[in-house]
Amino acid sequence: MSPALLWIFNQTPKIIANRCFWLVSLVLLTGCSLFDLNTSSPKDRIRKSAPSKVFMAEYDSVWRAAHTALKYTIAFENQETGRIETEFIRAVDGWVAPDIELDPGFGQKYKIIMQFTRGKVSNKSSVRVTIEKKIENQRDFFSESDTLDSDGLEEAVLFYRIRRELAIASALKKAGF
Repeated sequence: MSPALLWIFNQTPKIIANRCFWLVSLVLLTGCSLFDLNTSSPKDRIRKSAPSKVFMAEYDSVWRAAHTALKYTIAFENQETGRIETEFIRAVDGWVAPDIELDPGFGQKYKIIMQFTRGKVSNKSSVRVTIEKKIENQRDFFSESDTLDSDGLEEAVLFYRIRRELAIASALKKAGF
């Protein structure tokens, strides 16, 4: 055999070992990041999304009912895009669940965002209302504020108030007022 051919045969195991080393290293370093460790079921994702309800009524009626139900100062509203945002409300001045006796911290504040979407169900007007409560907690003056999850109670109360306002408006309309 020629010396060049012998050199190639002697180098082949080194090349294969070198390539195997880099391939195994690549798989070990990136393999774990390919899998999402934070997998959640579709039910969990729906539960964590902002609550929404569909009201079988005219858009203007639902808009007026939402204004009546919302007892906070409004920072932004646009009926054409279907959005209402309140100003930030200090948690000590805002809504507190009846079964909670703990004081919310003085650094907590929240705002409510309502989104209205027009639609039709069986050729009847419908409006989907989505209510999102953004809660922020600022521990001290220098730190960034943390976002907290809502318990969903105030959103449920707002949906109830809108439904009641729509029922009252419908009863008044039938009575001729």
